[in-house]
Amino acid sequence: MNKKKKKGVKWVVVILVLLVTLFTGSMVACGLIRGKFQNKSNEDEATEAGEEEYAEDVAAGFEDEITNSVSEAYVSFNLSSLPDTIEPMGLCILDDVLYVADSFSKCVWRVTDSGAEIYAGADSDKDAYNKPQGGYNDAGALEAQFKLPWGIAPYGSGIAVTDTDNGVVRIISEDVVDTMKNSDGDPGSYDFPTGIATDESGNIFVSDTHANAVMVVLPTGEASTFIDEINSPMGLFYRFGYLYIAETGNNRIIRINASDVSTKKSFGDIEIVAGSGNEGLEDGEALMSSFSSPKGVTVDSEGTVYVADTVNGAVRRVKDGQVTTIEVKDDQIPDAELVSPVGICIQGGKLYVADNFGGKIFVID
Repeated sequence: MNKKKKKGVKWVVVILVLLVTLFTGSMVACGLIRGKFQNKSNEDEATEAGEEEYAEDVAAGFEDEITNSVSEAYVSFNLSSLPDTIEPMGLCILDDVLYVADSFSKCVWRVTDSGAEIYAGADSDKDAYNKPQGGYNDAGALEAQFKLPWGIAPYGSGIAVTDTDNGVVRIISEDVVDTMKNSDGDPGSYDFPTGIATDESGNIFVSDTHANAVMVVLPTGEASTFIDEINSPMGLFYRFGYLYIAETGNNRIIRINASDVSTKKSFGDIEIVAGSGNEGLEDGEALMSSFSSPKGVTVDSEGTVYVADTVNGAVRRVKDGQVTTIEVKDDQIPDAELVSPVGICIQGGKLYVADNFGGKIFVID
C-alpha cells in the first residue's frame, strides 16, 4: 500500500537513479528498525539533523514492511491447536500469521494454518489455582516474561505488545523481547497501558488508560501525549490516516485525524463514530446507539467499523451511519456463546474476536 505517487520524468537515466535510491534507502531503513531496540549508541551519538534523517529512514522502511505484510486472502488458522486454558486478549495478523496475547499463560501465541506455538513468553510461578503469575525480564523470546500482555499490533517485521501490569510496551522482533525505550533510553511510563496501534510511518499509539490519554511514540523514541482528557481509552486501530479509539469509559467509539502527530490533539479534534455515551445495547443511528464498555475496535478496507462491545458480550458493526449487532456463532460448537469480547481483527472477509472470559476465539463471516 505504498502511497508515494510516481512522477513523470523525461530521461530514462533519471528514472533508474530514482529507483536505485529508493531501493537503497528502504534496505537501510529496515536495518535501522531491527537495530533500534538492541543498540541505542548510534542514536545517542547522532546530531539533531542525524536524528531527523534516522526517523525518515525508519518511516520509509516501516511503510515497506507494512506493504509486504498485508494480505486480503483468507487464511484458515488452526485455532483448535490453542490450549483450553487460553484467555485471549489482543489479536493481530502479520504475514498470514495470527498473533494472540494470552492473559492466562502470560505469553503471545503464533497461530498458522498448521498449528499454534508460543511466540514469546516463558513459564512463571503459579498461584494456588495453578495460574501463571508472570514476571518481567527482557531476553530471548522464549525466556522473556510478561505480567499481563494485552494489546498487540504489527511493528516493522515484529510485534508490539502492551504489558499492562508492568506498565510498559514490549517489542518482539527476531526472537528477542525488548522493552521499548524513549529517546532518553528509559522505559516509557504508562498507567495501565492497554490498546496499541501502529501507522505506516512507524509511530506507535498507546492507550494510557488510567491516565485518560493516548500517547504517541515516534520512530526516534520521542514520546508525547497524542490526546488526553478522554475517558478510559482502550482499543485502538489506525486506518486511512485516522486513529480509531474505543473510549471505554464513555461507551462510544471516536476517531481523530492522525496524519500529523507533531502537535497534541484537543477535544475539538474528536469525531464521534458511534455511541450516544449512554450505557446500553441499542442499535440504529450511529450517534443515538449505545454500547457498554467497548474495549476493541477494528476497521476494514471499506471503512466499516467493528466493535468488541465487551460488557454486552456482543460484536457491533458501524456502517453507513447505522449500528447493528452481528450474530456470533460457532458452527463447530453451536452452544458456545460470546461472553467478554476484547480483541478484534479482520482478514479475508472474516472477523476474529477474542473472548477473554469465554477462553475462545470466534470467527465471524
